[in-house]
Amino acid sequence: MTGETIAATEAWFRRQGIPHFIEDYSPRRAVLTRGLPFLTVVLFIEVLTVINTDWPWWANALTMIGMIAAVAIAWQGTISLRRRNPFGLPAQVGVAQLAVFVLAPSLLTGIVQNLWAFAVWQVLLNLLLLGIVYVTVSFALLPVASWAVRRLFRDMRDVIGLFARALPLLLLFLTFLFINAEVWNVASGLERGSRNAVIAVFALMGGAFLIFRLPAELGQLGSFASAEQVARLVRGTPVEGAPVTNAVIRLDEPLGRRQWLNAGLVVLFALSLRVLFVSVLVGVFLLILGLAAIDEGLIASWNGRPPEVLLRLGGPEGAVVTAELLRVALFLATFSGFYFTVSIVTNREYRDEFFEEVVADVRQAFAVRAVYLGALAQREAEAAAGATPDPES
Repeated sequence: MTGETIAATEAWFRRQGIPHFIEDYSPRRAVLTRGLPFLTVVLFIEVLTVINTDWPWWANALTMIGMIAAVAIAWQGTISLRRRNPFGLPAQVGVAQLAVFVLAPSLLTGIVQNLWAFAVWQVLLNLLLLGIVYVTVSFALLPVASWAVRRLFRDMRDVIGLFARALPLLLLFLTFLFINAEVWNVASGLERGSRNAVIAVFALMGGAFLIFRLPAELGQLGSFASAEQVARLVRGTPVEGAPVTNAVIRLDEPLGRRQWLNAGLVVLFALSLRVLFVSVLVGVFLLILGLAAIDEGLIASWNGRPPEVLLRLGGPEGAVVTAELLRVALFLATFSGFYFTVSIVTNREYRDEFFEEVVADVRQAFAVRAVYLGALAQREAEAAAGATPDPES
C-alpha cells in the first residue's frame, strides 16, 4: 500500500468520525492545532470587547490597538520560544499558547475595566470552551453528525418501517392518553423547570439503556471470520484493492480506550438521532390529532382555564395551536422515544435489525483498520530492512 493510500485512508477515518483509528493520533498535534484558528478568532473577539465606558472613544481605540498588539506579541512570542516560524501556525500547540488564550482576555478585562470577579468567570468560560473544542475536534463530532444525518436519510424508509412494527400498541396507548383530561392537567400544568426535568429523565434513562448495550455491540464489530470477509467489507474504501490475506492484515489488533470511546460515540450518536427522529414522528402525529380533534373549549374544560392560543389556522372557527397542545405533544413524544429505546434494546428482533442498520458503516471501519494496520506494519518492516546494513558489504 502506497503512502498516498495510507493518507487517503486516514482522511477517510476522519470523514467517518473515527480519527482515533489513525495510528499515533496526537491530541496536542492533531486536535488542538486543528482547532487553533477558531480559538484565535475567539481570542481577538474577547479582546475587542474589552472597553471602558468611562473613557473617551479615542482612549478606548488606542487601548484596543495596544491590547491587540500585546496579545499578538505574546502569542507569537510563545511560538518563537519553541523555535517555530513566528508568522505561522505552530505544528504543535503547547501550554504557553493555551495560557495566552485562557488568561489574556481575563487579565485585560481586570486591568481595563477593573472587573476582576468577571475576569475569574471569563477564565472558567475559556477553559470550558477549550474543553468543548477539544472534544469536538478530537472525536470529530461534526463529521459524526454529518455521517449520522446522511445515514438517517438513506435508511429513513427502514426506520419508519421498524417504527411501524415496533410501536403500533404504543400509538394506540398514546392516542388514549392524548384524549385524557388527567394527562393534559399534568403535562400542561407542570412548571417549565419540572417539565424540563421530566423530559430530561426520560432522555437520560433512554441514553443509559443505549450505553449499557454498546459494549456488547462493539465487541462483535472487530471480529471477522476470514480475510475474505474483510475484503468484501472494504469495497468502496481507500484500501480497496490492497493485499488482504491473513498474513498481511491485523485481525486481532486490540483497540485502545480512546478508540473504543470514539467508535462508541459514533454508534451512540447515530442511534440517538434515530430515536429522536421517531420521537419527532410521534410528536407530529399528536399535533395533527390535536388540531383535528381538540378545540379551545375542550382544553378549557380539561384544564379549568382558557388555553394559551399561539396560532389560529383557517380563521376564527379553524384549528388552533395552543401552548398546552405543544406541551402535551412534547411530553408524550419524549415518553415514546424512551419506550422505543427500551424496545430496541430488550426485543431481540428489533435490536438486531435496528443495530445492524446503524453499525454497518462502523463495522466497515473496523475492517479498513485491519488492512490499514497491516499496511503500516509492512511499511515499517520494509523500512527497517532497508536501513539494516548488509553484513557482506
